[in-house]
Amino acid sequence: MDRCRIFCAVLAVLIIGCTGCSHTSTLSWEAPVPGQRSSKGNQVMWNLTAVNRGMYLFNLIPLWSGYETRPNRHEYKIGQNMLTRPAMRRMMDVHLDKWKADRVEDVKISESASGAFSLWIVWRRTMTATGVAVKVTPDNEKTENTDNR
Repeated sequence: MDRCRIFCAVLAVLIIGCTGCSHTSTLSWEAPVPGQRSSKGNQVMWNLTAVNRGMYLFNLIPLWSGYETRPNRHEYKIGQNMLTRPAMRRMMDVHLDKWKADRVEDVKISESASGAFSLWIVWRRTMTATGVAVKVTPDNEKTENTDNR
């Protein structure tokens, strides 16, 4: 019984200690270079970078992750895994109206995980997506919007 209490106490300290290291979802955008076009020939309105981070117990059980539809607000989803490709796409689509863009193209997503800082008990996962917000030209209206995997 005492071992269980000690383990739970150590685990609680690790989780609380790691909260300061954890960031939530962030989305940044930069102006394109003059004349920049997507791979499908559409005019680029913004270059996008989306990052979502989460903490996982034994790299399996989600403790919390960033809120995919409200990036840059330091909000968490407790007990939910929001580090998925569809969630990253939703994060990049959040401001399409504000940017006066039609869709996001040329999306590339990468993932990483590390648990060494907590002796592999609590893991920090990061998913990063890059892409471009585009204004669709009439010639390219029928192109599909797919992920590059």
